Amino acid sequence: MASYLADPDVEEAIEDIFNIRDTYFYMDQPTYIVEPLEEGDPRMLMKQGFNRLVEELRPLGFLPRLSKEIDRYLITVFRAPPPSPSRNNRNVILFAVTTCTIFLDGFIRSNNPLLVDILMPNTSVYVNALYFTLAILSIFGFHELGHKAVAVLRGVEASMPYFIPAPPGMGGTFGAVIVQKEPPANRDALFDLGLSGPLVGFIITVLVAVVGLRLSFVVPIEEVHSWMISYPEIRFQSIPFPILMVFLQSIIRPAQEGMVLLIHPVGFAAWVGCLVTFINLIPAWQLDGGHISRAIFGKYYHKLMSIIGIAVLFLTGYIVMAIITFFLMMRTQGDAEAPLDDVSPLSPSRKALIFVYLAIVLLTLVTLFPS
Repeated sequence: MASYLADPDVEEAIEDIFNIRDTYFYMDQPTYIVEPLEEGDPRMLMKQGFNRLVEELRPLGFLPRLSKEIDRYLITVFRAPPPSPSRNNRNVILFAVTTCTIFLDGFIRSNNPLLVDILMPNTSVYVNALYFTLAILSIFGFHELGHKAVAVLRGVEASMPYFIPAPPGMGGTFGAVIVQKEPPANRDALFDLGLSGPLVGFIITVLVAVVGLRLSFVVPIEEVHSWMISYPEIRFQSIPFPILMVFLQSIIRPAQEGMVLLIHPVGFAAWVGCLVTFINLIPAWQLDGGHISRAIFGKYYHKLMSIIGIAVLFLTGYIVMAIITFFLMMRTQGDAEAPLDDVSPLSPSRKALIFVYLAIVLLTLVTLFPS
């Protein structure tokens, strides 16, 4: 009579993919010492086989985890999280509230006499506020939908975005998040999870920047000085542009000597998109950049990169964000979520995408030196 450590279907799936050398229980979890069935590079064979095993065990309600002890590959099997009820009421409510707070923020930014009476007298304040709302929602929403798309393509359950409202005057939102129900399968999947959101958000930010700069105005600086006197209630403020917006401005709205750019609220939304993308790509803790660095460097060096990332936040002026990230990192022992297969190396295609990651970081870098 056959005996099984786990569900017979689970063991059959493992036997179809690997050669099982030994089995035992560890911490109440069935554990299998395995090796590839075929000849070749064991690391690549284990990576391919394990990825297939994840796909086969998920419908059975189980997930495997791959580890390595000296020269032995170990697979432990555990119960997958149960499916969540498909209710999105909370997502819809948060989206509606956030849309309102963003619109109010856009209304405040658009409802100034300079924009209403001089620069855009034929455009309603509500229209400009709507433009701003659509721009911000697109940047944050498509960022999270980028993460969601990767989860769906890999068959992993993930929530719809949870938007976080913020008081008007602070952009109207603190962003959005999604919740993924299970760890990524391997380092490739972890890398994809980290890069997908910022990459999609960056593309949308570029489009928003083009529209925002086309709606903006280049005026003589003397005119601005006179407006400062005529409209003392308006706060004129210089903001540091990232390389991306400097480049786009040089093409769309170049400012000659003695001229200055007055940015439209949609252009400000693009600036916010650059800022958020840069922060998200900092290689620290469980930020998107933290997932990327965890996939590239592994557990130990990820903690070192997190410290470097927090230092970068300090040096670029994001003092509060640096403190919050450091505090949260200490509470979680500094590690990002480990993939199920933390043994197999990152694929060459993902290593090539590291240059895309670095390029986006440089293009969206917004330095905020404290005054």
